[in-house]
Amino acid sequence: MTKLIYSSNHGGLSSGALDSILHSSRSNNDREDITGVLVVGEEDFLQILEGERSAVAECFMRIMQDDRHKDIRIMLAGKKSSRSFSKWSMHCVKTSGAKRAIISRYYIDEVFDPSRMSQDALEELFQTLAACK
Repeated sequence: MTKLIYSSNHGGLSSGALDSILHSSRSNNDREDITGVLVVGEEDFLQILEGERSAVAECFMRIMQDDRHKDIRIMLAGKKSSRSFSKWSMHCVKTSGAKRAIISRYYIDEVFDPSRMSQDALEELFQTLAACK
């Protein structure tokens, strides 16, 4: 089992564009047995993908070719003994939504900027989100 956490800048999305991303991601992830969470901020994405190494790599290659993702950064990658998000092919958490109280703990200078988060903060955020499921 592999986990990959990355961030990217989307520069602002319409709800239709986000719905399109979620629809295709959930379809692809169901087929490839990938689970995870997409955190959507006003300007940035933060996502964790879990699955077999080759499936996660192929998924990430698609993300890198998607022009809605800019300044893509791998934040953390490695082996994992079990899934944290086994029930979610692609769960979406908006920083402006119900889990804002959780996400806002990780704001830097009052902004959600995953590229500036520490590895410990990333791990803690996703552990907290996993506990909320």
